[in-house]
Amino acid sequence: MCIKQVPDTPFIRIDRIRMTIIRDGVESIINPLDRIALEAALDLKQKEGGKVSVLTMGPSQSEEALREAIAAGADEAILLSDPGFAGADTLATSRVLAKAISKMDPFPDLILCGKQTIDSDTGHVGPQLAEELNWPQVCGVTEIHVEMNALVVKQLSDGFQNTYRVNLPALLTVSQGLNVPRHIPLGDLEQAFSNGRVIRWGLKDLNLQPEEVGFSGSATTVLRLYRPPQKRKGEVVTGSSQTLAEHLIGKLVSLSILDEDEAE
Repeated sequence: MCIKQVPDTPFIRIDRIRMTIIRDGVESIINPLDRIALEAALDLKQKEGGKVSVLTMGPSQSEEALREAIAAGADEAILLSDPGFAGADTLATSRVLAKAISKMDPFPDLILCGKQTIDSDTGHVGPQLAEELNWPQVCGVTEIHVEMNALVVKQLSDGFQNTYRVNLPALLTVSQGLNVPRHIPLGDLEQAFSNGRVIRWGLKDLNLQPEEVGFSGSATTVLRLYRPPQKRKGEVVTGSSQTLAEHLIGKLVSLSILDEDEAE
């Protein structure tokens, strides 16, 4: 499964020259939806057996997130870190993750990811990774059940609940409501940070070229960032239906959406 270490939302800062998030000196956490995906992987391992491997792409400090995953119960952790990976958009990130997954032995039959992250919030990496691997995918999963060599999953979309049967190998991104991540005992955290082994792979290990990753391998560029305009305060009107209708018509006339003749 794939996780991402993200800055705790209230402390996010932006490098206005590179248009990237400044991570140095900012408290980081495992992306909340990735914690839910990790819990789903651990639950499947407990019920069905198997092995949970956790991958992340990021700077050296991202190892902390992997060690936390080990403390939660993951069997293996792989850090994809290289100066060449810096500045990657979601497409370049998915390319690196796909290369790493293809290198794993044994080859996984299920990949779990959070539906989106709290820093960029695009929701692109999971679907793009599935495309790189040419695997079936379901996004925004809220239930997972194993049936023989397939999965039956449920997904909420536009107010409707959809049910899919998915053959393995497959990729799922998960949403809120799937589970509640377990509490990790302090002793398990101490052991993971002192003894937990993290595998490191870089550009050469994955047999990737510099132009395929990082800024060079990215299909998108952030040109500028700006705050959304402040929303105007709403107005609450009470009264009879006649009063409410007259008030609304008066507002539409004042905004030149209706003229006085139409209002009459």
